[in-house]
Amino acid sequence: MEEYERLKRRIQELEIELEDVKSLTDTRSRLLDAHIKELNDVYNALNERFTELRDKTERLKRIENELIKANKLSALGELASSIAHEIKNPLISIQGFAKRIQKTRDIEQINKYSKFIEKEASRLSDVLARLLNFSRMEEPKIETLNLNDVVDDTILFMEHHLTRFKNVELEVSKTDNLPLVEVDKIHIQQSLVNFIMNAAQAMPGGGLIKIETGKDGDHVFISVADNGVGIKKEVLDKIFEPFYTTKEKGEGTGLGLSLCKRLVEANKGRIEVESEEGQGSTFRILIPYKSL
Repeated sequence: MEEYERLKRRIQELEIELEDVKSLTDTRSRLLDAHIKELNDVYNALNERFTELRDKTERLKRIENELIKANKLSALGELASSIAHEIKNPLISIQGFAKRIQKTRDIEQINKYSKFIEKEASRLSDVLARLLNFSRMEEPKIETLNLNDVVDDTILFMEHHLTRFKNVELEVSKTDNLPLVEVDKIHIQQSLVNFIMNAAQAMPGGGLIKIETGKDGDHVFISVADNGVGIKKEVLDKIFEPFYTTKEKGEGTGLGLSLCKRLVEANKGRIEVESEEGQGSTFRILIPYKSL
């Protein structure tokens, strides 16, 4: 009888424990459901924000690409204006020799004037071809070349353009027998033009722009140095960031140096810069070359 009562009490205790366990399990289940719901809400919110961020990033990238194209077109427009005299001079010569041909019946003179016309037309064609090449915005076109030739072609565009800046002089020093490099010529030329323009703008009172080529280890380089206002040390690390500019509002998009960095790196190169406020700046384009 006592054993029966003891077993009965034990059964009652177990039933109570079972109810407690069931109650605890239900509580845990409700808490788990609540946590799962909360996590789902957080996930959905994060996913929504991610989608918004992705859309904004894509839109920002489209805007940046449009601004980069605008920056290229702006540089192209300035160069087109600056080389007008390069086109005007051959045209004047052609016009003059054509009039002389009309006034003479001397075959020898006609042949002489015709050769002059052909020479000036060829010069005009060369200038226009270089300008059209500079305007190219298609995929990179890799070719083997000497960076001295890039400098020569760029000076053709820039020499007259720099006359718009008061008392700005240009000095060019090229190292002979530079190793050849494999690059997109127009990419390097666009970057060089940008550096030269920046150098001229950094010297409102005039000064000297030095362009040099040379070899540094397993790289060849083009450097552009000025003795202008220089760049503050605290912002030197920011100058290649998109949309960052040290120019006055409305004078620049802040994409010039960012574009240069992208173009040079696309050709496996890099840009180095040294600057001291009030002393000037030096930008170097370094491109690796293959040893023979």
